[in-house]
Amino acid sequence: MIATDPTAPQALTPPESQVPCVWSGRVAELAECLQQPTFLQKCIERYQQVGFGVVDDGEYGSWERSWPVLVEVLLRAGLDQMQVYLEFGAAGGAQRIDALVLATASDGAPALVVIELKQWRGAQVLSPHLVRRSDGEEVMHPAAQVSSYLAFLRHWFEAGTTAVQIRGLAFLHNARTADVQPLRDSRNEHCLEVPILSKDDLDVDTPPTRLAELLLMADLQPPHDERIQKFERARWVPSRRLLDSVGAMLEGDPSFVLIGDQQHALVKIFNVIDTALQEGSSAVVAVTGGPGSGKTVIATRLLARSMRDSRLDVRYASPSGTLIAQLRRSTRQQGADNLFTYPDQAVGRKTAGARMVVLDEAQRLTRIDRGPSVLQKLVQAVSIVVLFLDERQIIRPNEGITLSEVEQAAAEHGARMHVLSLAGTFRTGGSRAYAAWVDNLLYGTPTPWTGADFDLALATDPPQLQEWINHYAAAGARARIAAGFCWPWKRDQRKLLPEVNIPWLDQHGAEQTWTAPWNAVKAITGDTTAPASKYWATDPGGHQQVGCIYTAQGLEYDYGGVFFGPDLVRRGGTWQAHPQHSHDPSMRNLTSQQYLPLALNIYRVLLTRSTRAMRVYSTDPETQRFLKAHLALAKKQGSSI
Repeated sequence: MIATDPTAPQALTPPESQVPCVWSGRVAELAECLQQPTFLQKCIERYQQVGFGVVDDGEYGSWERSWPVLVEVLLRAGLDQMQVYLEFGAAGGAQRIDALVLATASDGAPALVVIELKQWRGAQVLSPHLVRRSDGEEVMHPAAQVSSYLAFLRHWFEAGTTAVQIRGLAFLHNARTADVQPLRDSRNEHCLEVPILSKDDLDVDTPPTRLAELLLMADLQPPHDERIQKFERARWVPSRRLLDSVGAMLEGDPSFVLIGDQQHALVKIFNVIDTALQEGSSAVVAVTGGPGSGKTVIATRLLARSMRDSRLDVRYASPSGTLIAQLRRSTRQQGADNLFTYPDQAVGRKTAGARMVVLDEAQRLTRIDRGPSVLQKLVQAVSIVVLFLDERQIIRPNEGITLSEVEQAAAEHGARMHVLSLAGTFRTGGSRAYAAWVDNLLYGTPTPWTGADFDLALATDPPQLQEWINHYAAAGARARIAAGFCWPWKRDQRKLLPEVNIPWLDQHGAEQTWTAPWNAVKAITGDTTAPASKYWATDPGGHQQVGCIYTAQGLEYDYGGVFFGPDLVRRGGTWQAHPQHSHDPSMRNLTSQQYLPLALNIYRVLLTRSTRAMRVYSTDPETQRFLKAHLALAKKQGSSI
């Protein structure tokens, strides 16, 4: 990193504007700033200030190598007075645009030009949406990536009601023309509106007028100061057309059908919303329920209907990246990603109409030592907050919002508090007996499983459990194995490693070892197929990897297997936690007493993901004997399913 120089000119400090970006100004100003040794460091600080997170080495390197190239080309094209925003953050935080240029069109309307910068020298095209880089990583096709940014700008800038010209291109500044040619496929609809430029296209011999044409700015003029100010005060809210489209998609999705008390809860929530809108008051609704009670189903249905209510400006928020990814994908609508966001990004938006946030998995909100919590900020900033939580799904030491804390936050900010409880169980075959059995096993007095409404048994060894999972996966069912985080997990992007190692004794007493990989971070294709971690629970190939709490929570599958690891064992009639066996970095330095409630909650979540049947196995012999006393042994595949 570059050290901060207190004598550096004030002009180098990225602006504290309402626009979420790391720097904004005229191209000529940017050229001067890039000559200063402290500029990138100040951009790092701004990156963190606007809530983008921590700058990693890859991001920093791309700034260092790509920004000077971009500026040099813009200057040669005579575009030195265009306004540029570096790392422009889309509302909702789903996307960041490398460089967004603001200009004025010939008709006087604002013009926005997206420039996506790539350091690649080429890529193999896998589909209109996906390419494989030379390092083997599969990423979004640059034309598809820019196309998604253009859709966002069309749908979100002033709610799609203001005339604006929107264009975009991808610039692979290290690639030759031959390298990018495969990416310029006229059959790819994204390539029809997004040109892909190479270093040859924009070399030093290209005339300025031709450069401006290639950069899609030949017919544009620099914006005057009033235009810039107006753009930076703009409302970034979804268009009515986008909301209607996404709402209709979610309402028509059979995954989000309401049953029993779920429907009653939704009716009550809408009554609260109507009252709050009529009175101009604030309201907080907390919906509590155990695993499979339908919290996410209600949250999604509530979101869908609220999107189609012109009185409301609504967002879905969740601390769970897996849930957000699944919902973003389910809409299949460009520009919709920013409707699904993280809780801290839902605070402080400029919106029209009443503000409403649907907060799912609220118990996973992060705790902070000082200052107002995300929950307090939400209740203060948002007129209507509807949150869904289960206190027994708190799984990390720095998480844990409880119902009493929600009630306290509502009281502090003068919001009316409403609490709804869901009693039903619509996962685990609708078996309330199984849900109660799991709670008794982990938190109360364990009892033998005698229920007939859910298929539950103890696997005799890991291969038997794997065989059972494979059987149902081959039949087309969603079958998955999940485990406690008791084995190392290296974030290798390109291959699966057999990191989960479980020794076991065969029928002859000989020690064997069962191995399997953890779920992949990113999708892997080829001879071995593995979905990205956020889609491990739902996409083909996931049954061949072991999932963890972070890929399983909030989702479900038909058939599930759970490995109890050595971090939670049964001794002397009680559960004992051994945090030293956890490889989860968030659990470091916890005592056994601190880790125990988290471990119990983790295994409760894992045990309640399947809708049809469950098999369990403990790597600890004494715990396996304890489970055997409370469960029937699973029969060998082929003799009985």
